[in-house]
Amino acid sequence: PMAMFALAPSKRSRRPQRHKGSVRAQRIRIKMAASSRREVAAGLVLAASPVCGGKSASAETSGTPWAANESAASSGSDREAGKVRRLLGDSEVGLIRQLQSRAKLYDARRGTELALTELLKPGELLYDADVVCVGEIHNSEADHAVQRLLLDAITYTLYLELRKSEGVDPSAAKGRTPQNLSPQRVAVGVEYFNRQQQGTLDNLIFDKSPDGPGSSPSGFRKASNWDDVWAYDWDIYAPLFRFCQLNLTRVVGLNIPYEAAQLVSKSGVASTPEWLREVLPPLDLEQRKHRRRFEDMLQMPIESAVARMALPVGSGGWKPRQELNGKYEAQCLWDEYMADTALRYVNGAGGRLVVLAGANHCWRDAIPDRFERQAAAGSGPRRRAATVVPWHGDELPPAGMADYVWLMGGAGGGDEIAAELAAQRQRLKGQPRVFPAGYI
Repeated sequence: PMAMFALAPSKRSRRPQRHKGSVRAQRIRIKMAASSRREVAAGLVLAASPVCGGKSASAETSGTPWAANESAASSGSDREAGKVRRLLGDSEVGLIRQLQSRAKLYDARRGTELALTELLKPGELLYDADVVCVGEIHNSEADHAVQRLLLDAITYTLYLELRKSEGVDPSAAKGRTPQNLSPQRVAVGVEYFNRQQQGTLDNLIFDKSPDGPGSSPSGFRKASNWDDVWAYDWDIYAPLFRFCQLNLTRVVGLNIPYEAAQLVSKSGVASTPEWLREVLPPLDLEQRKHRRRFEDMLQMPIESAVARMALPVGSGGWKPRQELNGKYEAQCLWDEYMADTALRYVNGAGGRLVVLAGANHCWRDAIPDRFERQAAAGSGPRRRAATVVPWHGDELPPAGMADYVWLMGGAGGGDEIAAELAAQRQRLKGQPRVFPAGYI
């Protein structure tokens, strides 16, 4: 979750080091360190994209270039369309729906587990939220599997509602999902890519050219510079991108370029060039428990750091370590910038955004609360965020840290469901299949 810092090992293995020595990264670092030109800031930090534009996040965006992309993709010839039509009677698709019905989330407000299908109803935060943040341990295949299952459950719920409102049978071959041109469209915002890569991400979904980034997994991996900007095991993440491609689910790059965060981490925002300070979002640095968890994560497993959130902030004589101020500001910058991108997207495109990011970005005091604060400070509509965290610990996280907790261990837990999804993927590998069976 904190990419540039050496984290203590948790029950999951550590994140691999980024490829800091790449020619591209070196050029950007030299350029940013040596120049104060405003166009460098615009190019690296707030570059306009078809999704986010360059306006204030709270401003309503006029015009929807992304809608044109979706319209063209949905009306053009899609060789996969016949394969992925939703045939509701298919037995393998039925297994997906059974797993979604069996899935339970711990509702922190009620203090009990509830069925996922019960939580995806009007009046429930998980359904009503503009942004749903779903955490992950980056190298956990089970976490990624339940993320995809939840993403599909949200999309499918809205799909059924859309068809009902149109008076169309859900199994009819008329558009596949609420993506296309519906106001109920679902997009996926990811920590893995930055805002400035949006053109490449859109090409994955909407570009049908034979040699484009969406033409093959290896093509997208290369075009997105995956091995430099993220560097986790490609095989764990590739199923998400294929799911989104077949489902016409836009992928939104949320993050700030690594080089800008690195500048802040060295000695804080105040020490960065003026042109950079002017384009960074305001940082909320006053969340004391958030700061303590950040420092705890540098020296203990995530489960222990989270458990300490139940203690008073001054417990044990804790005080912030001043030598970590810059690194902490960089951590907050990631959260604020991703929240800002998410707000720009929902204000501009509407619909729902499912955010996939490391668990430490998805607790309430990270992206969700910052997203809501930024929305309240602007002139746009009131926005709500919900957070779901897959959890491998033996004890529940302290109250107030998450809206929903997906307990991964034990009978009926997320690990068990993920194993059934993995078995289905393996069983259907290379076989004709009906979406989404074998793609989650």
